[in-house]
Order: sequence, then C-alpha cells, then structure tokens
Amino acid sequence: MRKWVLGGCLCVASTSNNPCDEAVAAAKVIDVDAAQKHLAVARQHDLPCVADVGAWALRVAQAGQRAVEQGDARRAPPLLGAAWALAPIDESLAAKYITALGFADAPERTAKDALPDRAARVLDDAMARGVWRDPLQRPGEFDSALPSLGGWPEASPPVRACIADLERAYAENGAAFRAEALALLEARGYEAHEGLQDPAKPKWSYADVDDSTLEVSRPTIDRAVAAVRRTCGLQAAGISRLEPGAAIRPHTGPTNRRWTLHLGLVVDAADVDRLTLTVAGTARAGAWVQGKVVLFDDSYEHDVVHAGARDRVVLDLSVDHPSFFLRGDRGEL
Repeated sequence: MRKWVLGGCLCVASTSNNPCDEAVAAAKVIDVDAAQKHLAVARQHDLPCVADVGAWALRVAQAGQRAVEQGDARRAPPLLGAAWALAPIDESLAAKYITALGFADAPERTAKDALPDRAARVLDDAMARGVWRDPLQRPGEFDSALPSLGGWPEASPPVRACIADLERAYAENGAAFRAEALALLEARGYEAHEGLQDPAKPKWSYADVDDSTLEVSRPTIDRAVAAVRRTCGLQAAGISRLEPGAAIRPHTGPTNRRWTLHLGLVVDAADVDRLTLTVAGTARAGAWVQGKVVLFDDSYEHDVVHAGARDRVVLDLSVDHPSFFLRGDRGEL
C-alpha cells in the first residue's frame, strides 16, 4: 500500500484490482498513461464505478480551480493534474493545468519567456492529442471550426464598424463615459485577480455591465454596448481598471468564439508607452490610448504590465469571433 500527499490531504493507494481504483490511484500521482489504461478497462467492462471516477475528478478539478483563484501555487497543480490525468483531451482542464504550472514554476514569467518544463510537457501532450492546433492559442473551450487568425487579428468589416462607432461615441461624450465607468467601479467593482496576479501587487478591478448594475445610471455606456451588440454580437461587457504597478500573468481566455475590444476611457498620456499588452508572444507598448480601441484575441496567451503612474480604465467588450457571428448559433456565454 502506497501513500502520498495530494493537495494537503494524505491519500492511500488501493491495492484493489478494481480498474476504477487503479485509475484514481494513477491519477493522484499524475501518471496519465496508467490512469487512461485502467479507465479504458473499466469502460470496456461497462463498470458503474466509471461515473464515480468522473465525479471524483470533477471535485478535484473544482478544488484545483479554487486554489488557482486563491493564488495557491502549491496546491493548484497537483489537484488539476490529477483531474487532467483522467481526461487529457479536456481542453478546459489542460488549459487550467498549464496555467497553474506556469504560475507555480515561474510566478514572474511573462509571455515572451518559454513555458516552464512541466507545463511545456503537458502542452506537448495536448498538442499531440489534438486538443489545440496552436500552442499559443489554448482556450478552455476550443471551437475547431473557427479559423485562427492570430492574437492581433485584422478587424473584419463589422468589427471595424464597431470600433469606429465606439471611438466616435467617445469623441462626442468622453466625459460621460469616464464618469459612468468610475461610478460603476465605485458601486460594483470587485478585484478580478482570479489567480492571475500577485496579490501583493496593486489591483486589477472589474465591474460588469449587465442587469445587476441597473442602479448605476450609465446611459452613454449602455448606448455604446447596445450598438456593439447589434453590429458585432456581444458575449460580455465590463469596466476594467488596472492600478499602476499591477501585472496580469500570462493566461488564455475561456473560448476562441470571441474577440476582445478595449476602448480606452482613462489612459494618462504619460503612461501610454509604459502600458504593455503582450498577445501570442508579441508585445505592444502603447496598445491603450484614451478614446481609441484596441482589438485582440484573448484565446491566445496574453499578459499585461502597467509600469505607469496612474490608473488605466477601459470599456472591455467581448464580441463574437466574425465566423461565429455569421454561423447563427451564437449567443452570450
């Protein structure tokens, strides 16, 4: 009988010949080949315990995700790794595990650096299994029917129209945009680190623009969001504030069915060149300019560094990937 520590809890390996027990035992030490072999035997014999293995993996994955959100770089990798060992073709689990390994092995890594060894091995495995087609595009939900157009895609005609409308609206009523955004952050802002930044560093805060914030008057923002929804499709909207000195670690967004538009609402001119957005390994200082829109695909690995002196505030819009928009099965996530 073997023992090991997983996520702070002492676990005991079963000596049972039950393939479900063996699959879980292998998963706990992140032995993917063995876990898959035993699970295949259980499925081949249609054993009812397969459902129990799945439920166990789900609970462990949820515990791992909570550890990520709490910034616990020690507990997150073994928990997510155990769940992933039972489902290595699950892109959501693979994405979370790679991110957790990246944070644990190199907490100050930026996107221009190579992935740490353990994360690189998991990524190689995922690519070999066909989970993703680009090692830098690793969303939790990957729609293979959509074209991959790079982290800095060229805007399609509808997206160009949305960008032009947003910039025109800001030029006409920028003061109202800023006042409404700051009021939303004051009333409903929450820290949005989700394990993506060092809790000892300045904050990244966020306020959703949805029905939960109706008590805050925001007619200028609502008109802009409604226009984007009509022209480009809209999956999410919010106000994002990054304090000076804050840094968002390399990570990937939840799906490749969307693109991201950021309209600069508060961007001090002296900070423009000290704000860096890196997407798919390509860094752009000066990506954010007050009154202007930046477009990127957040399903690719990206990170942010704010080396300026004042808060950066943007209207953050997740619009439909153009091919998803045209497909007709779109809708808010």
